[in-house]
Amino acid sequence: MARAVFDMTNHRDKNHASIRMAVGFALAVFIVIGVFLLNLYYYKEMQTSLRNQIYHDLEKQNDSALNHLQGLIQEKFQWLELFAAHCEVPEESGDEKWQAFAQVQETDGVRIGVADLKGTIYYGANRSRIISSRSYFKQVLKGENTVSRLLPGEFDGQDGIILASPIIRDRQVIGAVCMEYTKQELETYADDSSLRPYGGNMIVTETGELVAAGSALNSYKNILDYLKEMSYKKGQSLAQVKQDLKENQPGYLSYEKDKKRQLLYYQPSGIANWLVASVIDQEEYSASWNRIRELTFFMIAGSLFLLLTAVSFLFRLWRFRRRQEKQIQKDYLTGVYTRETAGKLIAKGLRGNENQRFYACMFLDIDDFKKINDTFGHYEGDVVLTEVGKILNSCTRKDDVIVRFGGDEFCIWLYGEKRKKQPEVIAERILNAFRISGTIQVSIGITLIKEKEYDYDAIIKRADDALYEAKKKGKNQFAVKE
Repeated sequence: MARAVFDMTNHRDKNHASIRMAVGFALAVFIVIGVFLLNLYYYKEMQTSLRNQIYHDLEKQNDSALNHLQGLIQEKFQWLELFAAHCEVPEESGDEKWQAFAQVQETDGVRIGVADLKGTIYYGANRSRIISSRSYFKQVLKGENTVSRLLPGEFDGQDGIILASPIIRDRQVIGAVCMEYTKQELETYADDSSLRPYGGNMIVTETGELVAAGSALNSYKNILDYLKEMSYKKGQSLAQVKQDLKENQPGYLSYEKDKKRQLLYYQPSGIANWLVASVIDQEEYSASWNRIRELTFFMIAGSLFLLLTAVSFLFRLWRFRRRQEKQIQKDYLTGVYTRETAGKLIAKGLRGNENQRFYACMFLDIDDFKKINDTFGHYEGDVVLTEVGKILNSCTRKDDVIVRFGGDEFCIWLYGEKRKKQPEVIAERILNAFRISGTIQVSIGITLIKEKEYDYDAIIKRADDALYEAKKKGKNQFAVKE
């Protein structure tokens, strides 16, 4: 079995090839997984970066709204302090000088009033009301600027807040000046924001009451009522928001409304018990988010396609080279092994044990082959060589190895159980086959391989000497040399 011998003697080479293939395949898989993970990492990083950008933009907008509100309150208190410094306590005469000055500052959503120590506050057009029980009035009498809670119906039936500043003479509080804002007026200040198309700013108290709801939650009285309707992701909860508001602490909340994601940020304002809150609908960022997802998908798909194409090309190249190697191992004309390949095969096959080694070598050449070439041409000579290859394959066993040694010379290595007369039987079979062909004759030299004989060249020389003796005896026969 020539193929079996070849497989046996090249077992180590094949193992090496298999190992190389396994390593190559593992490397390709590793690269594929690596490319996938790198692109996934890129997507996650971009996702995180975009999320951080959303948080940053929202916090920046909230800071802007807070600064705007604080500046507004400070500006109004400065005006109230200046007004209080020149204002007289009302005497119910209706013609106090402060009234004309105050009316200049009044609008549909803002009005100015002056209160005496008894708690009666006076407005223009001789209007007045009692505020003595109000907590903000009691606070301002202590000499402090005060901002009230949201007061339901305080401003002619509208909800509003009051900024109050004391009137001080000779270090004594003798009254208070008040600037009253409707809730709607305050919301115009709080919600003057670039976020308005996607959310808005709000002012809330520690209980969630909306002092100014803006465009985001203008139909709600309490932000907690709004948040109860939302669905939350893991780690997010309404209880945490309640706790933060109660403790006047900043915080974030992410939730979904009508399958749209929103983000809320809130922080204490430093004014009364207020916190400034900002909400944004992340729809503004959805296009960027989706674009990143699409680009990542195409990058992964493209990278994998290019990598698999490269792996496929390398695999095809490897198979092509393997086919070439196999073709190189066999003589293209006769289909038997080349001399170079045989040297490696036989050297390994000689080291087998008992019946698993070569036991005889036959050296053969074509009688008068030069005359065939000279008479009929090299093409006909090639036809003869092809025919020789076929006859030798048909007359030997699968375990035997046939080699084209060079030109018209061939070598047959017999493999398996050692039988002294077996090589002669095979040689006679080959000679008969050539006689039957009618056109070709060959001479054969035979030598038996001794136990523990590994010298390839010595064996070939003995077989060649035997061939020389067969030629001397008249050709078309075999000779044996021990």
